[in-house]
Order: sequence, then C-alpha cells, then structure tokens
Amino acid sequence: MINIVLTQSRSVDAEPFTTGDIIAEFAGITHHAVNQLINQYQTDLEEFGVLAFEMLKSIRGSVGGRPRKIWHLNEEQTTLLITYLDNTLPVRKFKKILVRQFTDMKQELARRRIKLEAGKETSKDLNEAIRASEIDMHGHEFSTFNSLVYKQALGVSIGKLRQARGIPKADAITHYLSADEADAVRRVKDQVITLLGLKMDYQQVKSAIQRQGIIYQVQLTLPTKPKEVLQ
Repeated sequence: MINIVLTQSRSVDAEPFTTGDIIAEFAGITHHAVNQLINQYQTDLEEFGVLAFEMLKSIRGSVGGRPRKIWHLNEEQTTLLITYLDNTLPVRKFKKILVRQFTDMKQELARRRIKLEAGKETSKDLNEAIRASEIDMHGHEFSTFNSLVYKQALGVSIGKLRQARGIPKADAITHYLSADEADAVRRVKDQVITLLGLKMDYQQVKSAIQRQGIIYQVQLTLPTKPKEVLQ
C-alpha cells in the first residue's frame, strides 16, 4: 500500500499531512491545477493552520532548473481542498484512501502517546531501583543501564537508533518509538527493576536478561537528509 499520509519526523508529536503532489497524482489532475486551487483558496485553508511547503530542487541537468514548491496540508486542509475538486471516480477513490490513512495514522500516534506516558512511570521506577541498589559506576549508572535496556529490547544501541531516525540530541528517544518498540523497552525495564530488587549487580542483571534474547528486533535504514519545510 502506498502511503499518502505522511509525517515530517517519526516523533510522537508530529502532525500527519499529505502533499499537493500526492493529491494531484491520486486525484488524476495536474500539479498546476492543485497549486492553482491552493492559491485560490489559501485564505480558507489557513483557517485550519499554517500552510507549510517545501522547495524541491530540480534534477541537475534538467530543463528549467527553478525550484518547485510542494505544499503540505494537514487533515482539515486536505479535507477542505478536496471538496473543491470535481467528484470524479479517481477523486472518490482517493477520498476513501485518504480518510482511512489519516484515521490509521491518528490511531497509531494515539497508541504511541499512551505507551509514552506509561513508559515514563516505568522509567521513574527504574531510576529509583538503580539508586536503591547502590551500584557504583562512577556516575554512569543510569546511562549504562539505559543502554543495556535498549540493546536488549530492540537489538540496537541508542546511538545507532538516534542516527538512523535522525533524532535530535535534545529530544527524548522515547518520543520516536513505535507502540511495539515502547512495549519492548518497558518490559526490559520491568525485568531490570525486578532483578535489582533481588540485589543483583550489573553483570548479573545483564546475563539474566540476555538469556531471553532480543524482545523486538528493529531494522534500521540509513538516514536521509531532512527536507526544509517552510511556513
């Protein structure tokens, strides 16, 4: 299935959107016609949020090297815009796909937010368990256990996960986990809390949780350079 509803990042706070190019392709009309509609009804569309866009550079060596504007429209803006289109068969099919994908995306983001809030409580409990254990790693107790948790839960290091998903250093990595990934991290944290309560040291905890294998192995892809979105 082709994704026609996108997000600018994998953050749980990202807003779903589609683009003018996607609308043109799936509604069976030209990019020029879509851009004309957006320009014509820009005031209406801006009642539902800022109209963002990205500038797409032309392929080197192609004729007409001027950058092209691609509009980003949120759900309300997209819904309004497609009411201005003729109700052709391609447009009707596009509307149904669009509704399903916006709904699916919102439900997934809602699930991730629920897991995020639940994970915050588990993280607090883990921090308290580490303090109570009195394990001394010269100030690196929390980061060392956290690295162990992610490696065991997802099969990758925190650093590689940040790099692959383009997660800014200032952002919490938990905001970029899927619901299943967040579940895996929480499960391993719960296990570490239990083992620390049994007075195990770090090496004993590590050996114990490694016996079960990786909870949810993630597949990483090389990061792509983020496109500049203007508002």
